[in-house]
Amino acid sequence: MKRGFALLETIVVITFVAVSLLLLYGTFRGMVTRSKDNILYDNASDIYKAFYLKEYLELDKLNINGDINFYDCKDSNNTYCSFILDKFEVNKIYITKYDLKDYDKSLYSSFFNNYVGSLSNKGDYKYRLIVEFNRENTYSYASLGMRDEHE
Repeated sequence: MKRGFALLETIVVITFVAVSLLLLYGTFRGMVTRSKDNILYDNASDIYKAFYLKEYLELDKLNINGDINFYDCKDSNNTYCSFILDKFEVNKIYITKYDLKDYDKSLYSSFFNNYVGSLSNKGDYKYRLIVEFNRENTYSYASLGMRDEHE
């Protein structure tokens, strides 16, 4: 009788340990995948560049309508805009709603869609500046929250 109980107890413990390890593996695998996805997102130098772009372009004066707006130097009266974008290796500048959830993903690259999917919507901001950098055909991104200065 004791041998049967010990066998049953061993099977239960092995099952419990196996399920725990599977859950732990699933969680760890998800963390590693997110880490690999975010390797080109929000590094310190890109965040500094995005901050200086935000300051330089005076984003509080831009007209933001819709979910995603593309900022183009051609629409600006700023003569140094193209120079700065080239110097910072900026490919595109997007100005979006901060809590961007639903938008037409077919209009944007998969890199951009993956980056937007990785962003947190926690914060007390109304808009978000997203800067797409292009270095040697590798896309990296940085974003900053923006408050509406007119409110």
